[in-house]
Amino acid sequence: MSLIQELRDNITIQEQSYDIYDVSEDIIINGIISDDLARELLKGFSNMSNRWLFMTTDPENLRARSPLLFGACVLAGLHVNSTLHGSPTHYALYRHVHGLLGRSHLVSHSSLDTVQSMLIFSMWDLRPMRDSDHGNSWLLSGTAAMQLMLTTPFDDLLITTEGVEKQRAREVIRTWNLICLCQLQFSVGSGRPPVIAEQYLEQCAKVLEFPSYNARDGLVLAGIQLYRVLWSLTSSNSIQTVEPTWPEIDNLRKSQEGIYNLDSSEPLRFAYSCAYLILARQTLQHLSESPCEDDKNDTPFIIFAISQSRKILEYFLSLSELTSYVHPSYENLLCSFAMVTLAEFVACVGNIGEVIVLMDRAISHIQRGGKAEPVSRWALNTVRQHLSGEPDQGRLTSNEIQNIGQYLLPQETTTRPWEDAYWEQEFPSLEEMFFANVM
Repeated sequence: MSLIQELRDNITIQEQSYDIYDVSEDIIINGIISDDLARELLKGFSNMSNRWLFMTTDPENLRARSPLLFGACVLAGLHVNSTLHGSPTHYALYRHVHGLLGRSHLVSHSSLDTVQSMLIFSMWDLRPMRDSDHGNSWLLSGTAAMQLMLTTPFDDLLITTEGVEKQRAREVIRTWNLICLCQLQFSVGSGRPPVIAEQYLEQCAKVLEFPSYNARDGLVLAGIQLYRVLWSLTSSNSIQTVEPTWPEIDNLRKSQEGIYNLDSSEPLRFAYSCAYLILARQTLQHLSESPCEDDKNDTPFIIFAISQSRKILEYFLSLSELTSYVHPSYENLLCSFAMVTLAEFVACVGNIGEVIVLMDRAISHIQRGGKAEPVSRWALNTVRQHLSGEPDQGRLTSNEIQNIGQYLLPQETTTRPWEDAYWEQEFPSLEEMFFANVM
C-alpha cells in the first residue's frame, strides 16, 4: 500500500458511509427534536464554537454523515437557550446522543467525527442534571487523545497532497490541539496527570506549518504551551513561597507577547490569570499547612490572588458580552473559583461594592448545570454578608457544610488574625469543584 493511501485510511479513520446510514440514530426521525429547533440549535453551536476551528464540514451537512456528531452539535447548541436547560427535550436529547457516544466506544478505531463528538462532550457540560462532576471531561478528552494517537501518523500529516487530503490533515491537527488543550486544562484543575505523552504534545506545533494557519490556531497552541508549563509547576515539589512571581510563566508570556497583546487574545489573557491564581492558591495552601514557618508571609500572595480573581471575572465578562459566547466548562469553573477566592479573602478585598457588581454580572453568564453556578452564588452571598456587616448570616450551618461536600479538606479552612471568628468557614478547593464535592 502506498504511503498516501495509508495516510488517507488513517486520516479518514473509517468514516461512515452514506449507504449504511442508520435512521435509528437520527434525532429528528426519532422525534426527539424538530427540524426547525435542530437548525436553531446548530446555529447556536456555530456561534458558541466560533472561537475555535472545530470542523470543515458545515454542521447542517453532518446529519447524513454522522448522526453522533450532528447530535452532539445540536446538544451543545442547546445552551444558547437557557429555557431549554433541564427540559424534557434536553433529557431526551442527552440520553440519545450519550447513548450513541457510548456505542462508539465499542469500535476499536473511532472516526474523526466520533473523536470530535468526544471533544464537544469534554469541553462543554452537556448534561441536564446539576449534581454532576467534571471528571468525565478529563477521562473523555483522554479517550479522544488515545484514539487519535492510535490512528494518526502525525509525522506524515504535512506530506499529504493538496486538496481534500490536505484539508483533512489540517482538521486532524486542529482537533488534536483542542483535545490536548482540554486534557491539560482538566489535568491542572483536577490534579490528575495528563494521559498524553510529551512526544505527542510536541505534535501540536505542526499546525504552524500549514499554509492556512491563523490567529485562532495560535491561541490554542499558546494555551497548550501555557498549561504544559503550569502542569509541570503544580505537580512539582517546589513551591514559590517568597513572592508571587513564577519565572517560567512570566518568560513564556514574554515569548508570546506577539499574540498575547492582540485585541482578540482575551482568551489567552484569561488563561494566564487562571494560571497565576492556581499557583497563588497552591502557595497559600502550602503556607497554611506549614504553621511552624516563623518567617512565612502570605499577604502578598493573598493580594495577588485577589487581583487575578478580579481579572478573571473581567475577562470572563468581556468574552461573554462581545459575542453570543457560551463558556466551556473549564472557564465556568475557574470563574467560579475566582469568586470563591474573593469570598475566602473578603477581608482583604478593596472596593467590595464594585466586586459584588462584578460577581453578580459574571454569574449571569455562567453556564447552567454542574456546580459552577450554585458555588458562585454562594460565594457572592458570602461577600454580600460581609459588606452588610452581618457575618453571622454568612456563616455556614453544619447541614450546609455537609451539603457543600463531605470531603472538604481541613487545610482549606483559613483563619486570619484580622478576621472575625464567624468567618472561619470552609471553602472548596479547585479539585473539589472539578469533582463536584461542593454544594
